[in-house]
Amino acid sequence: MSDSEPVPWENVGREPQKARSRAGMVVDLERCIGCHACSVACKTEHSVPLGGFRTRVRYLERPDRPTLAFLPLLCMQCQDAPCLDACPTEALRRGADGRVEIDQDRCCGNKACVAACPYQAIFINSETGLADKCDFCTHRTEVGLDPACVAACPCDALRFGDLDDAQDPVSQYAEQRGARPFKEDAGTRPSVLYVGHEDWMEPAAKSGIQISREDRDIVYEQPVGETEPSR
Repeated sequence: MSDSEPVPWENVGREPQKARSRAGMVVDLERCIGCHACSVACKTEHSVPLGGFRTRVRYLERPDRPTLAFLPLLCMQCQDAPCLDACPTEALRRGADGRVEIDQDRCCGNKACVAACPYQAIFINSETGLADKCDFCTHRTEVGLDPACVAACPCDALRFGDLDDAQDPVSQYAEQRGARPFKEDAGTRPSVLYVGHEDWMEPAAKSGIQISREDRDIVYEQPVGETEPSR
């Protein structure tokens, strides 16, 4: 970066931000190296307590060869979001650009939204007792910055933009690379699309393993149906 080129935060608030019709993200699994920069940046940005995740990275054992695939997961900002209908207090709402947000003042923490989400993207914050999830870093994007996870990714595996704007570079990237939704059969019409998505990844992602199985000391979310691993 040259001396004359302003760093991003020097531009914050200088110009009105272009309104997005459908805020979305493309996750390129062919570029992801599983470094967890996105999940760490997210936890730092939002002060997410231990045990909770707005962004997770799954380490998946490939069925066809002895290597790992890496799968970042976050709220899919579904266009047909089941969590909206499940919430008894209407604490979940849709923003003008399509992203799903939680009104903390209305949330009662009854976990109906947690159960309704087919992506396990909503959790109960252990410090507030209220529902929590990714919102594409609204406080950053509304002033022209990328979500924290996108800004932190060293491989450009995460890209944020307007999926309804054919001229948006992210929309064009999704089209060119054949990006598609995770769990498309759920019928939620996600606004997070994946490049390099393979069908075997969907059931494998349920394991909850955040890192290689060989390192049994680092398991952040207990796999469904399993007991605590022996040390």
